[in-house]
Parts: sequence; C-alpha cells; structure tokens
Amino acid sequence: MKRTLQILLMLIANVALGETPVLERSITVTIQQLKLTDALKVIADEGNFTFSYNSSILDGNRVVSYNFTNKTVREILNEIFKGTIEYKVRGKYIILTKSTKKNDEQVLSGYVVDETTGKKLARVSVYDPVSLSSAVTDNYGYFEIKVKKDISDLKLSVNKSNYTDTVVQVQKQNPFLNIPIKFDSRKAGAIADSVGQKIKRFWTTTISSFRNVNSDNIADTIYRKFQFALVPFIGTNGELSGNVVNDYSLNLIGGYALGSRKLEFGGVFNLEQGDVSGAQIAGVFNGVAGRSSGVQLAGVLNAVYDSSSAVRLAGVANINGGAVTSPSLAGVINLTLGNSHSLHVAGVGNVTHGQQLGPHIGGVFNISTNEGRGLQLAGVFNITAKQYKGTQLAGVFNLAGKDVHGVQLAGVMNLSGKTVTGSQISGVLNVARRVRGSQVGLFNFADSVRGVPVGLLSVVAKGYHKLEISADEIFYTNIAFRTGVPSFHNILFVGAKPNSFSSDSTYWTFGYGFGTAPRLSKRVSLNFDITAQQIVDNKKIEALNLLNKFTAGVDIRLAKGISFTCAATYNAYVTDTQFDRYQPLFSDYKPGILNDKTFSNGYRARTWIGAKAGFRFF
Repeated sequence: MKRTLQILLMLIANVALGETPVLERSITVTIQQLKLTDALKVIADEGNFTFSYNSSILDGNRVVSYNFTNKTVREILNEIFKGTIEYKVRGKYIILTKSTKKNDEQVLSGYVVDETTGKKLARVSVYDPVSLSSAVTDNYGYFEIKVKKDISDLKLSVNKSNYTDTVVQVQKQNPFLNIPIKFDSRKAGAIADSVGQKIKRFWTTTISSFRNVNSDNIADTIYRKFQFALVPFIGTNGELSGNVVNDYSLNLIGGYALGSRKLEFGGVFNLEQGDVSGAQIAGVFNGVAGRSSGVQLAGVLNAVYDSSSAVRLAGVANINGGAVTSPSLAGVINLTLGNSHSLHVAGVGNVTHGQQLGPHIGGVFNISTNEGRGLQLAGVFNITAKQYKGTQLAGVFNLAGKDVHGVQLAGVMNLSGKTVTGSQISGVLNVARRVRGSQVGLFNFADSVRGVPVGLLSVVAKGYHKLEISADEIFYTNIAFRTGVPSFHNILFVGAKPNSFSSDSTYWTFGYGFGTAPRLSKRVSLNFDITAQQIVDNKKIEALNLLNKFTAGVDIRLAKGISFTCAATYNAYVTDTQFDRYQPLFSDYKPGILNDKTFSNGYRARTWIGAKAGFRFF
C-alpha cells in the first residue's frame, strides 16, 4: 500500500511538472566561480531535471559565474554554450550533444515577447524574406529558423495578427534572439472587421482551411519565379506558400499559394488564396479565392470566389462567386453566383444567381435568378426569374418571371409573368399576361393580345368572346362560343334538329373552326369563318358524316352586349360511300347541289350555297 501511494504521488508530481516543458521552466539561480559540471548540477537541481551528456563534448573544468533571474532553462543553456551544444528533452532528462550544424547554415532561435507585458507570444511568424526560411513560435513563444551562413545582411521579419510588423537585424555573433513586438489596437480592429467579412461561400471555406499561421500573420506579398510543391507547405516555398505569388508552379499532388501569374499545374489540385492569371491546370480541381483570368482546366471542378475572365473547362462543374466574362464548359453544371457575360455550356445545366447576359446551353436546364439576354437552350427547361431578351428554346418548358422580348419555343409549355413582345410557340400551352405578337399552341391564355393567338383554343381575358345562337338551312338550333381576338378566334359549337324521317331520332352536330372579324365601323364588322362539323344520328358516330363550311357575313351591334349576324355559306358535305345507313340530311329545305362527286377512295362530296342568321351575346 505504501509503495502504491509513492507511485501515485510520483505520477501526480510528474503530471504537474509536465505542464511546462523542461526547457521552458523559468528558474532563478546564482553561480559564483564553479566548475561547469558543478554549475550544470545546480541548474538541474533548481529546475528539477537531470542532464545527460558525454563528458568529452565539453570542458567540465571551466570555471564559470552567472546570475540568472527568472530565465528559462533554454535561455540559460544558450547563454552558457553560445550555440556549440545542442540539447534534446527525453522525459525529465536534457540530453546534451555536440552541435551538428552544417557548415553552410546557422540556426537562429529565441523568443518573441509582447513589448509591453513581456509575455511570450505563440503563433508568431518569423521568416527570412530572401530565402523564405520560416518558423512559427510555439506555445511558449520559442522559435528556431535555419538560414544560410553566407547572408551578409540578414534581416528577419516578425509578424503576428494584431501586432505591428517588425524587422530585426541579426548579429551573427548572437544567434539567440529575444524579439519584442508591439500590440496595435488599430490593426486589431481592422482584422476583426475583415474576419467578419470573410464568411465566404463553401469553396472559400475549403481554401481557407489550408491557411496557416503565416497566412494570417503576414500581410506582405512575396513574388517568386518558380515553385515546386509536393503538397501545400511542403515545397520550395515552405511554410510561406500562402504569402507567395508565383510565376510558374509545379505541384506534384497539390499546391497552395497566394497567387499565380503565368502557369500552374497540379497533379490533383491547385489552391490560391488570391488572384490567378495565365493557365491553371489540375487533375481534379482548381480553387481560387480571388479573381481568375486566362484558362482553367480541371478534371472535376474549377471554383473561383471572385470574378472570372478565364476560359474554364471542367469534367464536372465550374463554380464562380462573382461575375464571369469568358466561356465556361462543364460536363455537369456551371454555377455562377454573379452575372454571366459569356457562353456557358453544361451537360446537365447552368445556374446563374444574377444576370445571364450570354448564351447558356444545358443538356437539361438553364436557370437565371435575374434577367437574361441572348440564348437559353435546354433539353428540358429554361427559367429566368425576371425579364428575358432573346430566345428561350426548351424541350419541355420555358419560364420568364417578367417580360419576354423575343421568342419562347418549347415542346410543351411557355410561361411569361408579364408581357411577351415577340412570339410564344409550344406544342401544348402558352401563357402570358400581355402579348404583343403571337401565340402558337394548342392552348393559349393571355390577359390581352395585340397580335394573333393561333391554336385549338385561345382565351384572351380582354379579347374577343361571343356566345352565338343561330340557325341555318339544316340545323335550326346552333350554339357557338367564339374566343380569341377579332383578327383570329376559335369557334366551338353544337347543334340539333329533329329527324323528320324518324320520330324517335334526333340529329346532333358538333364542330370546331376559326374565324376573323375585321371591323368596318364602331357597330359593324365583317365575319369570315371556316368550320367543320360531324353530324350524328341519335348520338351514334358510325361513319364519316362531315359538313364543312366557309362563311362570309356581317355582325351588326344592336345594343350593348348583343348583336345580330347573318351570312352566306359555301358547304361541302363529305360522306363515306361504304356506309349505307345515313339518314336524310335535308328535310324541310333541299338546296340546289352545285357539285356531286365520288372520289376513288370511296368518299362522296356534295356542295351547295346556304345561309345562316342569329344573335350574339357578349
């Protein structure tokens, strides 16, 4: 039990002491005329650790005198050995060895402290702007940096967020440095503001994840002709990669830089915290947090936070956070979060969160959240949230939230939230608020039309709507609905009459046609109609029994909401001669047949002149 308690107390003591590394323990010790070996023992006792070394590497009989007050063990050893001895920590031991520095380099080390408080500062960037050798202080403010010995005028740059940038002239005879830097409240405020502004889109977050302490601390831009990197921060620019703009970069797997000016190639990826010009080529993706100009080629993705004037080709996607002024080609999608001023081609679709001011061609869709111009061509649909000037072509539908100035052509449907100045052409449906041109489709709907809607049924709220009750030489009761515009409208009608040859049988008719009604005066209009109607005996359609009419007449307004119409008709009655159960068409009146002919295909046609009259209500 006693032994267990001793072990536990030792563990607690080791943990407590281990909170501060051996070399960073601050001690106060006075040494007066002691041999070096005895002096080391005094220091070790005071710091509660043990030295381990080969006696042959130092002069143990050298008499020394020192007075250290609240100094770290590291500072004390640097003062005693002046860089001739190296030391490593293993547990509670400091192992002393002979210096193994290369002849052509020297190691500079030391602490960076707050000038006002004397507090040692962590995460401070210390670098040589000439060789790009760099280091970052640890949690205890300590750094080591290797530099070339042949540098005659060595200056180290010292940078930290919220502190004044500092340059230190290095004396070769003093390789251990204590560097004070000054807190800058104005810089701290500016950085706080800039951090608040850096809530960037998702790829910017990805790029920012590669930022190291140097990128945050150092505002200076360093320019280099060439960089080679294995991965970010492992290459010729080292830990300062995020502060360097390169002319040429070769990244075996991937690289990270402040910018690129001529050519960058990455086996997998390229990442830039700033701008890119020239060519950027990657096996998988390119990411740029600034602007891009030139050419971007990627097997999967090109992502640019700011504007882009680069021609971009990607196997999957091009993503841009600002305006795009040059062509973008992607296997799947082009996503632009600013205005698009150039050609976009994508295997699936193009999405522009802004103005689409250049042609967009998508295998499936094109979407613009603002206005569009030029051409939208998609296999399935095009959507523009605001007005569109140009041509929308889609296999299924086109949608413009506001005005359309041009053409909407779709296999199924065209929609415009406001005015169409041009044409809507679809296989099924066209819808617009106002039309200044034409609608061509099976069904057309609009509030008003200044032009021509052509289709099976055109409904114009402020257009031509008339309910007609009329009689002609065959059917004494006909009801028709006319809808569209005066210049071109659809006619749907039904009619009935008793079969005078069969008391329990009724003739019915239904038909469709179209007409025009040019106005002669405020009260009088002409009418020209072409219609076709099937005649049915007792609700049975057993064979072709088709009556076709060309009508020329007049419409005279009698009062508000009512008019009288009368017209002459040219009739062509077509029947199938193989059917022998037709009921007699004429009962009370038998017109003079102008022509009676049977064709080689078995159909018989008879023509005559007739008349109709009726009233219209609107």
